[in-house]
Amino acid sequence: MPHRNMVLGSFALVAVAAANADTMTAGRTDAGFFTAKIQRNIRKRKAKSALRLTEKSTAGLIFDIQRFSLHDGPGIRTLVFMKGCPLTCAWCSNPESQRTRPEVMYYKDKCIECFTCIAACPNSEVLNQKWPLALDECEGCGSCVTACYAEARQLVGRWVTVDAVLETVLRDAIFYEESGGGVTVGGGEPTLQADFVARFLERCREHSLHTAIETCGFTSWDIFSRVLRHVDLLLMDIKHMDTDRHKALTGVGNEQILDNARLAAAGGQDMIIRLPLIPGFNDGADHLSEIGRFIRNELSPVRRVDILPYHSTGESKSIRLGKIFGLSGKSSLSADEITAARDLLESNGLTVKIGG
Repeated sequence: MPHRNMVLGSFALVAVAAANADTMTAGRTDAGFFTAKIQRNIRKRKAKSALRLTEKSTAGLIFDIQRFSLHDGPGIRTLVFMKGCPLTCAWCSNPESQRTRPEVMYYKDKCIECFTCIAACPNSEVLNQKWPLALDECEGCGSCVTACYAEARQLVGRWVTVDAVLETVLRDAIFYEESGGGVTVGGGEPTLQADFVARFLERCREHSLHTAIETCGFTSWDIFSRVLRHVDLLLMDIKHMDTDRHKALTGVGNEQILDNARLAAAGGQDMIIRLPLIPGFNDGADHLSEIGRFIRNELSPVRRVDILPYHSTGESKSIRLGKIFGLSGKSSLSADEITAARDLLESNGLTVKIGG
């Protein structure tokens, strides 16, 4: 843990190293001048942050846009990842998607421990005590990211407008047309930002783009149906049929999720059910039979079930976020085990694919 004298000493060295003829003159070659520059940057970022906060009703918080994807829907697609999720799945492969605010990822292997991040942070006293990350107190302003010339910090999450995202999506319109692709909004959870997502998908349809969302389904039907009005293909997770088991590893029960799946199916929504296959959680034969019967008997419009085998990609990301990965050390399922799960689901008359 850094101490203040270490921080100031290292900070002074960085200030001198950063000096140049345009910015450093006699009497100003100390850390104070460099500190003043950083504080001005902080004030600018705070002003921008305040502006973004006033625009939340018309803007969305995303953490990534991925172009030229061959997953999460038909054809070549652009994936828009919303930030914020009501679930905290122990196996989450995108833990940076869970919080509903921008946050900082820390790359220990790049850090040179100069501690300029502490001097730049508006909550420097807290970061000094909790370095390298102050999770609960971090405002996600990005000041520490700007100050870190070693690039050991990355800001995850940014506010965007519908027009800005649509502009990015439309760059690849020719590829969607040729491949039967389109745009998929995932996350995180799209329905947490229903107004933004519904408007964005509505605009996509105005340009004749195929639209899809990838969702956990944990929201009210009023919100869910408002988004589904603009959705061509619903990719919906069903993680476990038992609500207590569901809550144990995701943080919420499954009643609302299953109800929304039933209602979407009853409305004739084109659907693909996605099953994250987690060893020791939902991969047992009895449970797979139960979920197969549920899909066959109550979700008749479902065109396919996609099995998404567990992997530990989220563990390294969790470490960079200062979080604990819930399934650390858990081994992946073997190819034979995954195939057996597919065969069991297919025995219920379902079309099943391994992967999404």
